[in-house]
Amino acid sequence: MLSVGLPKGRLLPRSEAAVAVFRESAGFREGTSGGGSAGEPLLDARFLRMPDLPGLVAEGLLDAGIAGEEWLVESGADVVRVAPLCWYHVRICALGRSDRAPDADGTEPVRVVSEYARVARHFARARWGEGHTQRTVRGSVEHYLPDLADVAVECVETGESMRRRGLVVLETLFEADVWLICSRAAADEETLTRLRRWAEVIAAPAPDDGPAHRRPALSAQVPSEQPLSDRFAAPALDGRR
Repeated sequence: MLSVGLPKGRLLPRSEAAVAVFRESAGFREGTSGGGSAGEPLLDARFLRMPDLPGLVAEGLLDAGIAGEEWLVESGADVVRVAPLCWYHVRICALGRSDRAPDADGTEPVRVVSEYARVARHFARARWGEGHTQRTVRGSVEHYLPDLADVAVECVETGESMRRRGLVVLETLFEADVWLICSRAAADEETLTRLRRWAEVIAAPAPDDGPAHRRPALSAQVPSEQPLSDRFAAPALDGRR
């Protein structure tokens, strides 16, 4: 039986539907050749916070899970990426005021706030070296700008919330899809084949709004595990992106 962690919160309806597909479809049930009785369900589903899922899968406490790219990058979890699911598309961005460009001029450090502590740390060091401070918070990150922080490293989906507060995207750090992942310990050929078939069924249709948001084929090469220090190597905080 596979233990799988799925996100709760706003993605809970998708998670519950994915579990129902797995449990109700004969194509995902274990037969006698798999060591169990015919028709035996092969899924033990856990509904958990998405930020916790990459670590649980990497440690082998869960065989597989569903998590956003932003939390895979933030956690640095060593997992097998099975397939993108297109459950949402977001950008991880540095936000600020267009009239207050952050500048570490040696007098006042750039104040950075984010719930993505690891991502924000690597980004800020690449931009300002030691000329910054960092605060890790949970939720409503953009509300810290402009008086409590200078830059927010935040998840942007529609951008409506930031625009209401007079903020702009200073830089897009990376784009994030939702991935079906597997622990390395559980990633044998049979399990990966079963997970890929499941992904083909539960993946959402890709939005028709440009190549960047089109779901690649399951056989396509997954994104390389680029070190965070390389991702943010080139300064671009000019407010034009």
